[in-house]
Amino acid sequence: MKKTFAVSILAAAAAGLSANVAAEGPWRASLGVGLQTFDGEWDLDDVATGVIGIERQLSEDWGVEFRYMNSSPDHKYNDNIDADLNQGSLDLLRYYGGERWKPYAAIGLGHAEFDFDGAGDNAVTQANIGGGVRYLFDDSWSARFDIRAINSLDVEQTDGLVTLGVAYAFGDSQAKPKPKPAPMKPMEKDTDGDGVGDTTDRCANTPIGVVVNASGCPLDTDGDGVADYKDKCPQTPAGRQVDETGCKFVLTRTEQIRMEVNFASNSAEIPAQYQAEVAKVADFLKKFGGVSAVIEGHSDSSGADAYNKTLSQRRADAVKAALVTRYGIDASRLTAIGYGEERPIASNETREGRKQNRRVVAVLKAEVSE
Repeated sequence: MKKTFAVSILAAAAAGLSANVAAEGPWRASLGVGLQTFDGEWDLDDVATGVIGIERQLSEDWGVEFRYMNSSPDHKYNDNIDADLNQGSLDLLRYYGGERWKPYAAIGLGHAEFDFDGAGDNAVTQANIGGGVRYLFDDSWSARFDIRAINSLDVEQTDGLVTLGVAYAFGDSQAKPKPKPAPMKPMEKDTDGDGVGDTTDRCANTPIGVVVNASGCPLDTDGDGVADYKDKCPQTPAGRQVDETGCKFVLTRTEQIRMEVNFASNSAEIPAQYQAEVAKVADFLKKFGGVSAVIEGHSDSSGADAYNKTLSQRRADAVKAALVTRYGIDASRLTAIGYGEERPIASNETREGRKQNRRVVAVLKAEVSE
């Protein structure tokens, strides 16, 4: 019987692994404890049950899990009969919910060994159905409550199991893409004759005789955006607006800049790749001291409305705080408003759409006269 149980466990684990070849989610290892109740015909007392699980999340909505359970229930009427119960099952999980709370439904098939000391063994095939809820503390740790009805198909007896546990997520969330082969390097050609080949020349058709940099673009010594060979005012102070000849620009016009920062799910921390967006706004505000900014925070529709409202406000406040503390912008020039899920720019039915909706936006305008 022990051999039969071991073979069943290995078969279930192999099936779980093969089902996850194309999986995109993390692995989760879980440990829990629960209470198992038995159908009256088993003549067994309720018993504490230890549960070990390994789960692979296939997508945002689906997961597959292998669970092993062990307990030692007492016989209700005979103190001389001790039972040792080993159970294993392969379960399919369907997740619902938002960013932290994730309810799920579960269904599975497994095998159980009842080893009655002095009264023989009993091996049964078991099907289970139920569900629960997972609470995500962060990207790695989560807590979980689970309740199942377990039917022994061979004897038509139904038991119950309620468990509470913790889980740790690990591994890559997506398969790493294969590196693309390096393209063949074409023969160099220099159409404009500036000494920089066409494959690296970022400024094609440079006039003959103009001094260029390594990218094939004309030099701009004073950094005003006008190449030296066109610049009639070659020593313009840094940051000054100039006309097409490189001289002081006397014109009233509207300058505008837009910032958009996207956030991770359930996070108000500015991702590293968007720090440049914040810095861009800070430079604009420093350049045009009379401009004020309204910073709008948004979220996707996952979770409760009130929570999303608060989360979007935290995101807007995070960008405002970065402008004040990191770049020295006066807080009185900044207003942060959280709109929650009220103003989506994409569908909340897809992962990419939800990602676009988790954002902070600011549009700034200035009337410039020099």
